[in-house]
Amino acid sequence: MMWRRFKDSMNKPFVGLYALYDDGLVYIGHSTDVPKRIKAHDKKHQFAKYKKMDSLMDARELEQRFIRKLKPIMNKDFTKANVETKAFSCALELDVWKAIKIKHAVRELSVADIVNQALREQLRRWVEIGNKAG
Repeated sequence: MMWRRFKDSMNKPFVGLYALYDDGLVYIGHSTDVPKRIKAHDKKHQFAKYKKMDSLMDARELEQRFIRKLKPIMNKDFTKANVETKAFSCALELDVWKAIKIKHAVRELSVADIVNQALREQLRRWVEIGNKAG
């Protein structure tokens, strides 16, 4: 796989994967506009590398594999080993989404962890019943 060093003069958007380095690898991400995302990043880094990808889904899958394997210090998602999960889609009211994003920023927790924690707290009794049943 060919990684290229990012140059600040790059402006043309492209889908891809990127890695941020300070004293070693600190963060891996993906975006539909890699140059813009790297320039706007709030993670401290000295330089970045990128890989252009054919699709956002491919970039996300590769991002997850790299995060699990390399465990960059600033990535919170995808670092848990042997955790069984179930992906699902739902619609949230705007105030709920804003609250989740605020907690995500303040606590540096993944959105998934925040949602799972809130659901467990609200549905603890039902989870206990479900665990006993099966």
